[in-house]
Amino acid sequence: MTGQSAAKPQPVHAEGHRVLIISRHDYRTRRRASVHFVARHMAQQGHQVTFMSIGYSWLSRLRGDSRADLFDRANAWEQVDGLQAYLWRSAWHPVKLPVSGKVESWLYSKWARNRCTALDEAAGAADIIIVESGIAPVLLKRIRAVAPSARIVYRATDLLSTAGVPECIEDMLWQSEADIDLIVVVARSMLPHFEAFSCPKLFIPHGVDTALLNQATDSPYATKRNAVTVGSMLFDAGAIRTLALARPEFTFHTIGSPKSVFPTNVIQHDEMPFAQTLPYLQHADVGIAAYQRAAAAAYLADSSLKLLQYKAIGLPAVCPDFAVGDHALRFGYRPDHPQEMVEAFDRALNAGRSPVASKDWSDVAAKLVEASLG
Repeated sequence: MTGQSAAKPQPVHAEGHRVLIISRHDYRTRRRASVHFVARHMAQQGHQVTFMSIGYSWLSRLRGDSRADLFDRANAWEQVDGLQAYLWRSAWHPVKLPVSGKVESWLYSKWARNRCTALDEAAGAADIIIVESGIAPVLLKRIRAVAPSARIVYRATDLLSTAGVPECIEDMLWQSEADIDLIVVVARSMLPHFEAFSCPKLFIPHGVDTALLNQATDSPYATKRNAVTVGSMLFDAGAIRTLALARPEFTFHTIGSPKSVFPTNVIQHDEMPFAQTLPYLQHADVGIAAYQRAAAAAYLADSSLKLLQYKAIGLPAVCPDFAVGDHALRFGYRPDHPQEMVEAFDRALNAGRSPVASKDWSDVAAKLVEASLG
């Protein structure tokens, strides 16, 4: 990945559309979420993509934000992978504090009105504006005010209550109903949550990077038997601890997960680029998606990116029962039932690999643009 400074997004190709993506993620971080793959493929398909990362200030450096190393590159456009990336570093931004919901709502409303010329100009120039779930919904009314003709899409990759987003943001999302032209969800079970919204709703599932997943790699493991888990959302350290104690002959690898105290057969890796993560998945014996139980978390059966990647390469997976769905290579357990965790792990170990053909991110990106245009 290369980057160079740019004053502002360049003119779009005649055959493409201007697409603005607003997200808590930054395109340039090592952490990869679905929005990174969608953005890259939209750019490859000839669209002018601008990627605006929000919810960042000096406070982020105190809170272990994955974007911390971008602090000095904030508030300037950079060209990366054929798209324009921007990290809005405001003077301050709301963080979780022991305050009332009313105060929290006031803080988010005030922050949403902070000056950001780059955001307003990018929104005003866009044909399609994709607002990702998270804190971005607080900006919906501002975006509509500066982009009255743009198609605004709310892309729900998580339900806000499940992701631990403050309740006031859910309220702001509902208050902005009239500003949204389309709601896209990544799991069918999320659709009823938006039933009361008057705009069209559409299910567009995640994809995988087919070409990358099929690349041959060398094993990164120094031990013979290995299990791996990736990511931080709803991470259940207790499940990893239980499995590591029950199966000491295995080495358990966590990648980009919250640090914890584990048995000596657990190796904790920092976040790494997906191309570097991939060999850990390809050469593992078992994949783990150790989610804690949370409100309405059943949608993870469709939306969990790591579970989709495990499925595409045929890696047997261990996960909570609510994330199993109808997938044959997922072996479930009830959270807080240690014996069931171990039994699920053993079933996965004996299942054998069986890759399943999966939709590519290029198809997802194309469908999202087509649906956004109405």
